Amino acid sequence: MTEFIGHWRKLYSYFDDNRYRQNIDKGVFTTENLEELFHWKNGMTLKGSGGKEKSLNEKILKRTDIINQYKKFQTIDLNQFNDEFSDLSAVWRIFLLHTIKPTVYPIYDQHIHRTYNYLHNLDWQSVNNTIPNKTKLDFYYNTYLPYVQNLGVTDLKAMDEAFFAFGQFLNTRNQKYLLEK
Repeated sequence: MTEFIGHWRKLYSYFDDNRYRQNIDKGVFTTENLEELFHWKNGMTLKGSGGKEKSLNEKILKRTDIINQYKKFQTIDLNQFNDEFSDLSAVWRIFLLHTIKPTVYPIYDQHIHRTYNYLHNLDWQSVNNTIPNKTKLDFYYNTYLPYVQNLGVTDLKAMDEAFFAFGQFLNTRNQKYLLEK
């Protein structure tokens, strides 16, 4: 896995990664830190995006105090966390969990899911952003998180970058294949 991460991480490219790096390790988040992190996760600013901006403001930024309480916990009760943030989409909820404990909880998105499936000889071609939230959460908590914990990877961001890059590659390759048919 070390070689895979090393190779594919070099091919990682994402919108303004400095936003992530400058905000992720704060001991206490401000609303600005959380806003920057979710802008990064979205791949662009959320200002003026309507629904996503409203969701960020109402479901995350207004709960900055609660989020900071979770940061203080040694471990997070995932049932309590999921109840508290049940109004968030799976990807944003998992990303929020990652922002709270970035060395414990890996990031999740369709590219990570696609890579995992490919590495485990599972259907990777049908993994996209239309997977239901429940399916995403079940996969993350019951499959992907135990897998990552078992690997013992110490730099989850490096793994995320590699899995993201490879998942994008698979998706691009898959799209080209479909267009050729």
